[in-house]
Amino acid sequence: MTTYKKPWFKRKRTWFSLFFLICMSLFISTLPKDLPKNVVYLARAYSEPEVTEGALAITRKNSKIIELLGNVKLIGTFDLLEGSVGYSKQGDTIAITVKLKGDKKEKKIGANMDVLAEKVNGRWQYLNIKVRIKRPEDLKQTIPIFDKQ
Repeated sequence: MTTYKKPWFKRKRTWFSLFFLICMSLFISTLPKDLPKNVVYLARAYSEPEVTEGALAITRKNSKIIELLGNVKLIGTFDLLEGSVGYSKQGDTIAITVKLKGDKKEKKIGANMDVLAEKVNGRWQYLNIKVRIKRPEDLKQTIPIFDKQ
């Protein structure tokens, strides 16, 4: 008479499933509470690219930006992921921070563009646009591009 021995996974699958569920529960419990809201904001910002494109067009005209960064490149697909996006409760005001890249390669200049815009009659109107130069340390500054006051 031969005895049949079950495979390892079939013998241990209950414990493996329990361990997996505990690990997933711990992982989900450590996620930030406002993560779903942030994902929705990010998706909404990707669906409204005219906000960042319009701000970038205004920024490209600034002489100080041209001097420091050169011609500012188009914002990449994943640059919004590295930045931040926030909407007002009514959804008519947006605050975006996105990375800027220039074509000058002499110095590694790290810059962020901060945009505050409001939707009026279906069109975005800019309230504030500024560029923050983060590195190198000797060039660290904030350049106001547009300020509606």
